[in-house]
Amino acid sequence: MRKANEPPICTIVAGPNGTGKTTLASTYLPNRKNFINADEIASTLPESAGRDIRAAKSFFGKVNEFTERRESFAIESTLSGRGYLKKISQLLSDGWRVELYYLWVPSIDVSINRVAERVRHGGHNIPAKIIARRYPRSVHNFIYYYAPLCNLTVCINNSTKKPNFIFIQRDGGAIETIDKESYHLLKQVAENDRGRSKKQSQ
Repeated sequence: MRKANEPPICTIVAGPNGTGKTTLASTYLPNRKNFINADEIASTLPESAGRDIRAAKSFFGKVNEFTERRESFAIESTLSGRGYLKKISQLLSDGWRVELYYLWVPSIDVSINRVAERVRHGGHNIPAKIIARRYPRSVHNFIYYYAPLCNLTVCINNSTKKPNFIFIQRDGGAIETIDKESYHLLKQVAENDRGRSKKQSQ
């Protein structure tokens, strides 16, 4: 239970599809009942053209409920968009602590195969083309936008049996690199996506 003098915490469990975000959250988060997952919300709704929109409304509605009560909560996201940046900045301004745990696997194929395995065990599906589109955007947004913004950022290579820490960053300061090889690969993906984005905007 949070002490009266401690700030509420927003925990973000992030990474491309199939990296083990839900497993990490269910295993390590101290307050699982306050865990919000947009994909899980969508999977409970009837299939229709507006399902993702309804899931997003429900997701942000729950986020706002916890925020108004100043009750610690956690969310899961691929970070393939930048829609959370404003909310994170607002939380920080309001005295919250924001912690980001980013799970990474070294290729799109690994993500696709992980999701396929999840489906075989009864989990929710994400189409391969969506996974492929989200993967580079997720890494790019994480490196250049989200990681420097949070109070604590922990990046983990979750492609092996035992997860390996890649880097840690605190309050946008110097990056403490632990796995230099994985960090180099991660940066390559981020930089390649940034170059592609620049070409598309020209």
